Amino acid sequence: MTLEIQIPIMTIVENKEEWNQIVKTFAIQDVYYTYEYNEWNAEKENGNAKLVYFQNSLASVIYPFIIRKIDCNFTEQPIYDITNAYGYGGPICIGDPGGLKEFGTLFREYCKNMNIISEVVRLHPLIDNASYLDIYCKLQYIRKTTAVDLTDSLQNIQQRYSPMTRRNIKKALSNHLQCRVVEKSDENIAMFLKLYNDTMCRKEASNSYYFNSSIIKKQLEDTGVSKSFLIFVYYGERVIAAVILLMTKRFAHYHLGASDKLFLSMRPNNLLFDFMVSFSKENGCETLHLGGGYQEDDSLFKYKTSFTNQNNYDYYLGTNIYDDALYEKLTLLKNNSDSERNFFPLYRKP
Repeated sequence: MTLEIQIPIMTIVENKEEWNQIVKTFAIQDVYYTYEYNEWNAEKENGNAKLVYFQNSLASVIYPFIIRKIDCNFTEQPIYDITNAYGYGGPICIGDPGGLKEFGTLFREYCKNMNIISEVVRLHPLIDNASYLDIYCKLQYIRKTTAVDLTDSLQNIQQRYSPMTRRNIKKALSNHLQCRVVEKSDENIAMFLKLYNDTMCRKEASNSYYFNSSIIKKQLEDTGVSKSFLIFVYYGERVIAAVILLMTKRFAHYHLGASDKLFLSMRPNNLLFDFMVSFSKENGCETLHLGGGYQEDDSLFKYKTSFTNQNNYDYYLGTNIYDDALYEKLTLLKNNSDSERNFFPLYRKP
């Protein structure tokens, strides 16, 4: 990509073909930047998905975001805020990160013109865009995530699993459990959704972690950049665990997982994670991202790192406030206090 542009250009893109074509011009491609992924997220957020594409003499930037209307009855015009799709994202810069300063100036002007009050973005640990985005937004470290490095031989990767994980995989096999990639049919999607909703209920997850069948179908659609797979663990003919795996040329992502609590002692999840490792490697991926825990170094994170040999990444949140007065007024109306400042934006705290 040439960076000989002297006059900065910033374009807001909403067309699917144009959006994905722009994403393909960036060497770093991931599912979280595709039109399709952002579109279903926008539907869930009751918002609109957009891609901002910026170029100047120093750099090129892409940044998909979702603009959401804020329920409010004290302003003459509608007001909005910005978030990113479920998972990870944020601006990606190619070239000199110094170009982000001009991008930030133009995008801030756009946000003010659009009556956008605030912006929150979950930055991408594998791409490490947090390393240069302090020039664009306020950064807050959240926790570690972890990933399997797939560049070594499968035998060496599996040998680096923790001893307990290797024993649990053997236990799953001794219980005659089997993993299979299955057709993304209505029947299989319904099976996944039942297991998933039961799992979220068991974990007392917040409403944001629940999806309907229409949204699950959209998550399973392939794009020009990414593919998705539905994987089941069977005990005989019974499905006892499942996962949605998202995959691009370089990265595979453990997206949504579910399991039947009655069969957890058979260790289906250990077998499922091992299958994701081998399947992602077979498909040429360099990294399988397993994500993080609910909190830093909790039991879920420790379970995931038992597969990754402590190959961990820093996960950051980026925030901007574009109208301080309105932000504070909205926060006060929600009766949220300074003691809750680790949540952003505060006026959307449940």
